[in-house]
Parts: sequence; structure tokens; C-alpha cells
Amino acid sequence: MELIDFIRSQCDSALGMLQHSLEDLDDEIVHWQPGGTANSIGQILAHVVSGQDLLIADKLKGGTTLHASGWAAKSGIPADRTQIWVKDAWRLDLEGFRAYHAAVDAQSRAYLASMTPADLEREVAWIRGPEQPVARLFQTIFINHALGHCGEVSALKGTRGLKGLPI
Repeated sequence: MELIDFIRSQCDSALGMLQHSLEDLDDEIVHWQPGGTANSIGQILAHVVSGQDLLIADKLKGGTTLHASGWAAKSGIPADRTQIWVKDAWRLDLEGFRAYHAAVDAQSRAYLASMTPADLEREVAWIRGPEQPVARLFQTIFINHALGHCGEVSALKGTRGLKGLPI
């Protein structure tokens, strides 16, 4: 299997898990604040999806994120992504977020389909740290990041009596 096919396959799995994470959610579950220092499902999903948008639209394509082009207001995600972690300072609009997620999913899939093997070797700077090959950014920022946070969402859903990730 070629690296590009592997990256596409793993990204498809991550996108599928994110879609599954949105199932059975309502406003109460999304905004429920677990004890301790854990984040709400809304915070986690806002972080992951807006992060994928940032990676594809800004860092890889060099354009404006969907988030910055009107989806912040529609989804309820703060315009300043760092504010996602401020508890009780904002509220996710679940229906708007689902539409934003669908747009980010479509953007991600279109970018993945257009990539060539040479694109995976291109060096790109992320928010922190040195430039890295695009293949590594997909591994760490897109795939591992999404799957790890989907596990968090699954656990939080389970504490509320909902089904988490499929077995």
C-alpha cells in the first residue's frame, strides 16, 4: 500500500469516528460539564473540527478557514479558537455545528482526494514547532488527534448513558 493511500484510509476512519461521535447528542449532553478538569463534549468537538479546518484551509491550502468565513457565528464556536477552553463563556449551536462539521468534512475529503504523493513530503509549519512533512501533520494533527478526542467523547457519552464508539 502506498503512503498516500494509507493516509487517505486513516483520515477516512478518523472522519467516520467524528461523524459517529455526533450521534445521539442533544444540547444537554453537549454542554454538560463533567467534574474535575475534563472538558465538555462541545468543547472537544469544537476543538477537533476547527483544528481540521485550520490544518486543511489555512496551513495546507493557504486560504481562509471555514470557521473564519462565517461558520464561527453559525456554529457558536468562538472566533478566537483559544476561547474554546473557557468554560461557560460560549455555547455550541448544535445544528449549526453539524452543518459546519459537514462542510469541514467535505473540505477535508476533497483535499485528500486531490493530493499527490509529492504533497506528503512538502514541509509545512503548524501552530507550534518546526516545519514538518504534510504526511506527519496528517498523522499527528488529523488522525491521532481526532481519534484520541473521539475516545474522550465516547467516554463522556457513556457517563451520560449513551453509546460511545462502536466495538
